[in-house]
Amino acid sequence: MRIVVVAGVVGALVAVAVPLAVAEGAGSACGATVKVSDHMKFVINRYVQDEMRFDPGTVTVKSGCKLTFRFATAGQSESHSLTIVKQSDLPQTTAQMENCKICKQIASKHVAHPGHPAGPTNPIAHWIVNAGKPGFDEPGDSVVVAEAKGAPPGHKSVAVTVSARAGTTLYFMCGLHPWMQGKIVVK
Repeated sequence: MRIVVVAGVVGALVAVAVPLAVAEGAGSACGATVKVSDHMKFVINRYVQDEMRFDPGTVTVKSGCKLTFRFATAGQSESHSLTIVKQSDLPQTTAQMENCKICKQIASKHVAHPGHPAGPTNPIAHWIVNAGKPGFDEPGDSVVVAEAKGAPPGHKSVAVTVSARAGTTLYFMCGLHPWMQGKIVVK
């Protein structure tokens, strides 16, 4: 079974991405993979539909196993992050998404100059952020993937160890695209 993750851009935030991983399928003994896809639909003078998302929204992975986050196809131009947050920090309304306080905190951990918007003069400096000990186990842990022009090679896919104890549920979101949300069930 394949898992696809898609993410989008919010406001003036510039490409910052964080990786996420999803279960590869029943045949996988340990690891999981999440893919990021982005696709846009539009009808002139009617609407624009941004289909960036984490798919599935819920992934199961064994404690101690790798979670891989990567793009679904070559040539995607949006950066994405997979960031562990408290469930209560997940934005739920349009207003919360447009002025996402947790997104600013997430971005500041990844860029060279915290407090300034990400972009060409403030590049991603920290591709993996551990809030505590190494591994994905607590709010603040985050990874970024980027395929955008100027992104260094090797950042189209990132693997992290899920170090949370079995029985834990980790909530995550993309710090650039706050409607992209999900959870990791640790077995």
